[in-house]
Amino acid sequence: MTENTVAPIKCGFSHLHGTPVLAVPALTKDNEELKRVMGATFFPELSVWLFPGFFPYIADVVHDLKIVIPDIVFTPEVEEQLARCAETAKILEQHPIPAVYRPDFKFVTQPRQHQEEALNFALLLPRCAIFHDCGLGKSKVIVDLVRHEREKTLILTPTVGITMWLHEIELHSGGELNAIRIIGAPKEKRKAIRMSPDFDIVIVGYDTAKRYYKPLIQTFAYTLIVADESHMLRGEKSGRTKAAIALSARASRRIIMSGTPSLGNPLHFWGQLYFLGRYIPSVDAWTFRKHFTLHAKHNRRFIIGFKNLGMLNEKVNRIAVRKTKEECLDLPPRQIVDVPFIVSNEQRRIYNELVDAACTELKDGTLYEAAHAAAVIQKLLQVLSGIFIKPLPEICNGCENLHACVEERIKPYTRRCSKEQVLPPQSVYIMKKNPKLDALKDLLDSILAEERNKVIIWAHFVAELDVIAEMLQQNDIRFVRVDGSNSGKAADIAKEFNEDTGIRVYLANIATGTALTLTSAAYMIYFNLTYKLDEYLQSLDRNYRIGQESPVVVYRFVVPESILGYVAAALERKLDIATVLTTKINCVLCPHGERCIEHCIEPFSKDCIHHDRAICVITRPQKL
Repeated sequence: MTENTVAPIKCGFSHLHGTPVLAVPALTKDNEELKRVMGATFFPELSVWLFPGFFPYIADVVHDLKIVIPDIVFTPEVEEQLARCAETAKILEQHPIPAVYRPDFKFVTQPRQHQEEALNFALLLPRCAIFHDCGLGKSKVIVDLVRHEREKTLILTPTVGITMWLHEIELHSGGELNAIRIIGAPKEKRKAIRMSPDFDIVIVGYDTAKRYYKPLIQTFAYTLIVADESHMLRGEKSGRTKAAIALSARASRRIIMSGTPSLGNPLHFWGQLYFLGRYIPSVDAWTFRKHFTLHAKHNRRFIIGFKNLGMLNEKVNRIAVRKTKEECLDLPPRQIVDVPFIVSNEQRRIYNELVDAACTELKDGTLYEAAHAAAVIQKLLQVLSGIFIKPLPEICNGCENLHACVEERIKPYTRRCSKEQVLPPQSVYIMKKNPKLDALKDLLDSILAEERNKVIIWAHFVAELDVIAEMLQQNDIRFVRVDGSNSGKAADIAKEFNEDTGIRVYLANIATGTALTLTSAAYMIYFNLTYKLDEYLQSLDRNYRIGQESPVVVYRFVVPESILGYVAAALERKLDIATVLTTKINCVLCPHGERCIEHCIEPFSKDCIHHDRAICVITRPQKL
């Protein structure tokens, strides 16, 4: 080699915390161009650039490297990895995906075809998404994967799903895997974290993870992390999303699972994809939003549509396996029936006063004034259920510390509040006549006349659960109840409901209707509707899943041309009203709302009455 000959730059293959990576030394200043390569990360202490070295992203990395450094040389180890990934691509092209698990691997519970295919998919892709419909048994896939790979595993899940995971691990591993859940008081959680190294699987709720993710990372040496119900990872500013991403950083194998991953909004994917790897969404949340959304011309805050969805679909489809119930199960038919009821004179008066002036006076002298659309919606839903939850006393107005509290994000009735740290008890105004409750009793009498029938009742407010529970007790109907106070035990309560023939009703808050199996009930009643699409879709599938043998009937109480009518219509079209309230105009309170849903009229489109003025105005719903 002559003095002027420059040694070629080599790309090697290695592992970083168990993750396959490609490594290129930073030999010259020109290597700064390597930051343009997909997933590039520079380690100055080693003077080396690292890139994803696994399927399917290794092909993108090699493509980019050849453009940036045309004469780059790949070591034999890299070529071998490329060959393995090419073989993986061929396997994934086959339908169904052929078995790739070890020939000597024995299932404790026999999988269905879609579950076996998902297991093969997860074995082939170290970063993947399992987007099977609710009720298709995604948890079994994870248990089989952990048994096969023998990896320490951290499972993130909604609080209501923690106990369910314990049952699933015991069932599908036959006691082979030992798991611990991080629940209870702070002292109990810290003790469980200290014990975590002795277990194969640690299960932690998303809200607990927000506070304890640092000690978890330091104590439990997991290499596989699973984000169950991953649609909960959305906003980049959410403490839940930040904690999940921090926890994912130490795991070489990462899986997200959800039956409702996007709810029709592509922005819901950013947190989920970033959890799998920062190079998968490839940009920060702000750029991601800018790249995939269209905004109103006169007000950039309002999203009026989406763009580049083909590009996003390609990103998701590369790492996701998707199956629907129609493809995998032979389920009995399900019918959704809207049950209209007539409101009382008192309900009508309060409802119409709120519509007219967002202000009403209750018979006990309480004057309530709603300040914005979300508050009006909440109150209208309460009124139609025969209750009125009085707002907490306003202690911030006139407080000398108000400005400082706003700056430091200090909320009233918390430990940091200088005026009042104790949350006062909830005060509820109960209306004398409640036609909806009467209609519920009549419907239950009809359903429960058949001794084997069981019913799931969903409500939106705790006060609704209270009045329903009182009615059930008065009529000697045995029931179980799940709300925010005992949601961590929901799986045990669901099991009791399924197994005890004397328990006829499962009464719960819609927000707890996730990660549960309630197939002993063929009937479901929505006493009230949530305006959060993910909560509705999750709760709707609790008894329509593997194990359901009877035809399912779902009843929803509605008042035509009321806020309930709009919510029901929006949920049928899978519109997330919570998103509408924060990203679009106040369509929920617009008198044209139901018509727009029926005719697929988008906010600010040419057929929208607000086409010429993209501003946030509270328009009026119809009177009853």
